[in-house]
Amino acid sequence: MKHQSYLKQIVILSLITILFVVPYLFINGTNIVTHTYAFGSRQFWEGLSPYTDPRGAGDWFKYSPLFAWFYTPFAKLNSSLQAGCWGLFNIVCFWAGVSVWFPWKKLESKWLWLGFVLCSMEADGSFRYQQMNASLIGLSLLGLYFYKEGRLHQAGFWLTLVSNIKILPGLFLAGLLLPPKKKYIQGIVAGAFVCLIVPMIFWGFSKTVSFHEDWYLLLRRDTNTDGLLDVATVLKTLGFKDTKLWALYPLSVLSIFLFFVFWLKKKTFEWNLWIPLGLYTLLLVNPRTESPTFVLGGPGYLFLQRYALGLTGPLKYATFVFWSLGIFFTTLCMNDIWPKVIWNPSSWLQMNKTFGIFILWVLSVVLVTRQMISKKTT
Repeated sequence: MKHQSYLKQIVILSLITILFVVPYLFINGTNIVTHTYAFGSRQFWEGLSPYTDPRGAGDWFKYSPLFAWFYTPFAKLNSSLQAGCWGLFNIVCFWAGVSVWFPWKKLESKWLWLGFVLCSMEADGSFRYQQMNASLIGLSLLGLYFYKEGRLHQAGFWLTLVSNIKILPGLFLAGLLLPPKKKYIQGIVAGAFVCLIVPMIFWGFSKTVSFHEDWYLLLRRDTNTDGLLDVATVLKTLGFKDTKLWALYPLSVLSIFLFFVFWLKKKTFEWNLWIPLGLYTLLLVNPRTESPTFVLGGPGYLFLQRYALGLTGPLKYATFVFWSLGIFFTTLCMNDIWPKVIWNPSSWLQMNKTFGIFILWVLSVVLVTRQMISKKTT
């Protein structure tokens, strides 16, 4: 009965989103993002490294060999079908992850419906731009939900697969390693085995290792280039110098410290704070963060809102003020009331998204710190 309730909610949310997004995708077809995915898939099946210059097919392929294999059914479709089916996959995965954490029948407050609206507004651009980040966060939330429910084998396995596709969820995968739990580690081992065995079935051990080496070298080179909308690059664009030294590195160290210590303090740990802290940290420190990538922070709106609804007095009102301010800069100033730009890192509208996430990150840090020093048990 519980699973049927989730399924109904996922279907309703997906159908509503499909009506607004998928026709657009069918009409416009694939773009540079899906061209890149298709290029990686073709290279994989030809036994060639997906991590070479795409030669006009799109951007560099920055995902795992497993994802190059996974994208094959989509790559075989024509432009309109490929864009539409890939959009459908992203939509369903995104709402599946959100729905298990926020089932409608258990919503603590009707105000959480507002969180769903704001979350969907942020996801819209990602769906249309055809990035995989919407499905990435949805699948990551499913893995975290498995852990919360004590299904540790599934959690380790699922989070490993998702982190292998794109390494960002690896922060959550690593965060749950302490304290170590046998079943969780077993799930990770099983997931890692699948990530390696799939390309090995087709191309053997040597070529599989070579593909992963190429992937690692590409990512290392990519992270050393100029960023897009991470906090250091935005501040640098505005004229500040040495932003990595005085802004990015301190932010990263503080975030990682709180992220791991907060999880270890079981008496004060709160999923509604831990998940947003991780999501907003990823967006601020990842040099490849761009406008559609901010879909990763969309579900964080709901987690923070649910936590804030449980507060009382001036703290509750102050929390909602900063929550609203962060969402305004990240999402609301990018809707159709203002000129909407999907991809232009130098645009002030785009940089507003980074400042909005920074506000939400500060709010998460403050609330996490307060929770850690309190005597409240959860």
